[in-house]
Amino acid sequence: MKSSKRPYAFLLIAALLLQGCGYHFGRGTGAVPLKATELYVPVFTNLTDEVAIEDMFTSAMRKTVADSSDARLVSKKYADGIIDGTIVSYSSVPVFFSASGTVSVYRLTITINVKLVQVITNKTLWEMNGFTESLDFYPINDPVLTKERERDTINLLATSMMQRAFDAMHSSF
Repeated sequence: MKSSKRPYAFLLIAALLLQGCGYHFGRGTGAVPLKATELYVPVFTNLTDEVAIEDMFTSAMRKTVADSSDARLVSKKYADGIIDGTIVSYSSVPVFFSASGTVSVYRLTITINVKLVQVITNKTLWEMNGFTESLDFYPINDPVLTKERERDTINLLATSMMQRAFDAMHSSF
């Protein structure tokens, strides 16, 4: 009689593949509940000289909350939590130059503070200070188009940072 180890190997592999911890880190999975789920996001505070950057970050956080299946974006009147943000610093500096000495790459760096405050107690439930991200962009010979690229880069950073902040907030409960 011939003995085969294939059925046992198959069962072992299947068991390992089907096994999981049940925790998922990401956008609105329901795995880790928030202590506040009806969230209001006021306009972020802008401590920088960059005009209207607070609107980009506020919009990005509102979209992140609205896209989550674990939280709901509501007006202040109905909120049990407020996500408050401050843009602390902003810089756009040249990091690479062409052989002729013109700027070929700028590095945009933004630092923010974000917190979740429980409305009923005014207690800070979660806080992230000094959260910094950078992203490079390439200028064009036209200053107006270069400024557009810079604004597009700010929007990309705002989206990325607000998603990461919300995920960190979400995972800490």
